[in-house]
Amino acid sequence: MNFHAYFLTTKEEKFWKTKQIMDWENKMLEIRKFVKAKKFHFWDSLNITRAGILGANDGIISVSGIVLGAAAANLSSYTLFISGVSGMLAGACSMAGGEYISVSAQKEVQLKRLNIQAAGQLSTKNLYQTKISELDVLNPIHAATASFLSFLCGAIIPLLAISLSNSRWRVTNTALAMIIALSINAIIGYNKAETPVYKAVIRNVAVGVFTTVATYLIGSLLGMTISA
Repeated sequence: MNFHAYFLTTKEEKFWKTKQIMDWENKMLEIRKFVKAKKFHFWDSLNITRAGILGANDGIISVSGIVLGAAAANLSSYTLFISGVSGMLAGACSMAGGEYISVSAQKEVQLKRLNIQAAGQLSTKNLYQTKISELDVLNPIHAATASFLSFLCGAIIPLLAISLSNSRWRVTNTALAMIIALSINAIIGYNKAETPVYKAVIRNVAVGVFTTVATYLIGSLLGMTISA
């Protein structure tokens, strides 16, 4: 038996095992750094969550108001569907555009502050303000996308409720679908807040009911005027 060759083989095995362990540790270190960096990206994540919850809420209430107002005017199911789809797409684009413009303005303010910090030009008057880093800068595309998609998700609920119901139950089913959807959205939005969830649900549902009652009454009046 060649002990020299055996010794080299054993040494090579130890070397490769050690190298594999070191490679694995380096990969884990990179993953930890990546996760740590993501955790510091707090404000953009919070902004996306805010845009998503508001978008879903607006989608539920806006389209519920549109289709219930149209239903009160005794419009046909086809007209109701077209009105709902048009309102859904217009609302989603409007919400996304509003978020993009708003967050872009916030981003410009943040970038200006970063430049002032980098130049060391913070005045004594502004020293009390919290310093920001590049990870704190908001992304308007993220907020706009979250708002657009969540609005569509929220709007589809009343649209399906009124489209799939017969003429006798379409108003009742749509109103119930809206109340349930708004309640769920409030529970999700205030899940980790210190505010009692039931208060958020009541506020959310109250706004939705007020909106739809207003549009339903207007639709009824306009329907009576047209009929006369």
